[in-house]
Amino acid sequence: MYIGTARMDSREKLHNFMKSFAAAAELLSRAAKQGCFVECVVLSAAVIDATLRMGLILKHQLDTSSNSLLDDLLHQEEADKGISEREIYKRSLSNQIIDQATFDKLDTLYSRRNRVIHRYCISLITTKDVLDIASEYDELKHEVSASVEKLEKEQIRLGVGMTLQGGTGDIADQVRDLALGKHGDDGLANALRNGI
Repeated sequence: MYIGTARMDSREKLHNFMKSFAAAAELLSRAAKQGCFVECVVLSAAVIDATLRMGLILKHQLDTSSNSLLDDLLHQEEADKGISEREIYKRSLSNQIIDQATFDKLDTLYSRRNRVIHRYCISLITTKDVLDIASEYDELKHEVSASVEKLEKEQIRLGVGMTLQGGTGDIADQVRDLALGKHGDDGLANALRNGI
């Protein structure tokens, strides 16, 4: 069921974003285990985009010595002008979250990803090519995560922003709980987790 966000405050938008992020990561893990290369390409792109959006928020908090959130990075209504992946890449480069080499890899993979989605049936792209693209995305996902992790550590070091040190409980359980809210159905979530 779709629920509008006009009444949602920034914290609720962040929570919704984190549920979506967790679900995308969970679905990506499932796709990788099952060898679903096209799904890996699509979900890796989504996870990288979400990671960089979070990085932009963390950087903003460091720059402003605040814990303010950037709502336009957390949620977009159907009628809103979207912020594209390429725009997120550009902002991440200009904010020094990623370097030029990472930006170039993201930009190249974006074009190759579009071939997978839009031209698989009408081009010479092979399933092996799709596997290679998925593998490159996986490597880049780790690079981007490491860059954002540096921002998290800087927030902890300075005592600025929303990142807190440590935590209680098992992180895997927390991710599963968050993802459940995005899947929208306990039965579906369990089926996804059990490989059905």
